[in-house]
Amino acid sequence: MHKILVVARKETRELMRTKSTMLVGLGFAFFYSLLNSLAVIKGKDSASAISLDGSVFYLSAMVGMFIAYMSTGQVFLREKTDRVIETLMCAPVNLRQIWLGKVLGVTAVAYSLSFFTALVIMVVANILLKSIVLPGAPILFHVLLVIPTSIAAFAGLLGFVQLRLGLRESRILNFVIFAPLFAGLYGVGRMVGSSFAISWIQVGILFAISVFLLAVTAYLTKRLSKERIVTTIN
Repeated sequence: MHKILVVARKETRELMRTKSTMLVGLGFAFFYSLLNSLAVIKGKDSASAISLDGSVFYLSAMVGMFIAYMSTGQVFLREKTDRVIETLMCAPVNLRQIWLGKVLGVTAVAYSLSFFTALVIMVVANILLKSIVLPGAPILFHVLLVIPTSIAAFAGLLGFVQLRLGLRESRILNFVIFAPLFAGLYGVGRMVGSSFAISWIQVGILFAISVFLLAVTAYLTKRLSKERIVTTIN
């Protein structure tokens, strides 16, 4: 566990020092948070509460996935292009520990911006409404547990692909995975709006899918080999 945390801290520090990623992430989160906060105040009473739930539900997830997509390209793919991964594989740490440490590092950064997004939506909406409107219990569970699990599952899958495949193939497949997911989240956000409340069933299904995907990807890392990764660098 100590080795995993060492890798995670290394990746978190490097991502936090990457100004482009952090500035894009903060700008993206802040702009869309304000935009959705303005949409929330159009409703009254229960309609505002439903709109707030919907905005927090999809936008915090969308920001988290977007940052995770940007970050995995740095902690997995860029290390292969810069050949840093070869040095890391010579360290006294196995591939699963490397993969998990990198996933934790990406999740820490992406989730911090995702949580920031949810916080801005709630604070700005309450200020503009001049009243206290809080998300429901399913949304709080979603923000505190489901989103970090979903980010870890998504980052883990992209990271596995980037380790397993060649540079060109992994770039193509990463986009194939990311584009439908991002479009789906945006579509869900458009549909949710203020039309219906988010239930425990919806949150539970998303959580179950994320846990399953994370478990499957963790299992697949057993099939990775250092020799295979080296052959995909060139």
